[in-house]
Amino acid sequence: MRSVQKLDMRTMGYITMFEKLTRTEAVDFLENKGQLIFFTKEGELRKTLGKNGANIKRLSNLLKKKVRIIELSEDPKKFILSIIHPLEPSSIEIKEKEIVLKFNTTEERARIIGRNGSNLEFLSKLVENHHQIKLKVVS
Repeated sequence: MRSVQKLDMRTMGYITMFEKLTRTEAVDFLENKGQLIFFTKEGELRKTLGKNGANIKRLSNLLKKKVRIIELSEDPKKFILSIIHPLEPSSIEIKEKEIVLKFNTTEERARIIGRNGSNLEFLSKLVENHHQIKLKVVS
């Protein structure tokens, strides 16, 4: 079951500005802790970012907010790697409607989990909304 993002004038303005600057379609949009997260179609990430990330830097400066781009993928492993980039887990295993991420260092694991589990909760919701799989992080 997907959560529904309420479309108001501000949200539609963000999406419109994103699409005009990047010349790509925003498939989905979320706002989390003052950060704007746009989802693009598989294979369009490079075009969306622009040369040396110029499109996203320009968009971030215009909106005065941190902007993040996540590439959607039918493969849950590729989708998760896109979400947690630049961190790379030592292994990703899919076990009966659950995906398990394993990290080598406690620092990487701590960054994924976040303060009071806030990052992990957000990541879990994203993965569950797009792939109906639960997320689990182990050391």
